Amino acid sequence: GRPPDYVEVRIVDEAGQDREPGQDGELLVRRRGADPRKGFFSGYYKDPEATEEAWRGGWLHTGDVVRQEPDGSMFFVDRRKNVIRRSGENIAAVEVEAVLLELDGILNCAVTAVPDELRGDEVLALVVAHQGAENTEDLAQQIFQHCMQSLAYYKAPGYIAFVDEIPLTASNKVSRLEVRKRALEYVKSGQALDLRAGKKRPRVSP
Repeated sequence: GRPPDYVEVRIVDEAGQDREPGQDGELLVRRRGADPRKGFFSGYYKDPEATEEAWRGGWLHTGDVVRQEPDGSMFFVDRRKNVIRRSGENIAAVEVEAVLLELDGILNCAVTAVPDELRGDEVLALVVAHQGAENTEDLAQQIFQHCMQSLAYYKAPGYIAFVDEIPLTASNKVSRLEVRKRALEYVKSGQALDLRAGKKRPRVSP
């Protein structure tokens, strides 16, 4: 949708610089007029420092990554804390998850970041396969190739770990904190299949 007339918005990168239309960035909002905080939350309970941090620069930093098209329409991408930063590129976990769930062999999945010495972050996918699915290594290659065809190459999972279930919160949402914790353990223990060597920028024909 579009923001209402009484609200000002900005979409900025990690350095606080405004993004161009069509580019992803964090959504900043405030009320038009003399009182920019009017109608917003009054503050974090007994935490004035956190309140001022959220309102730094006179704008409320929502933590939502969005994209605004040239016609003014805005689209939600993901929460900022769920965005993977790989070699300077932003990758929304939910975008990769949506592509993974297109495959018949996948029952559920969750995508997160794991550290990478060269690229800062790498994409890891926890995958719950359907009962009776093919050999996991073959399925991992099928998943990887599907992502390479459906997404920009850098968004494809560099690691895939097959699990029995995806950790959930009490409200039945994906527990992103627990997903990241388990992902780190799978990489460290060697339980995650390492597919990073296949993540190469496609050659452009002359």
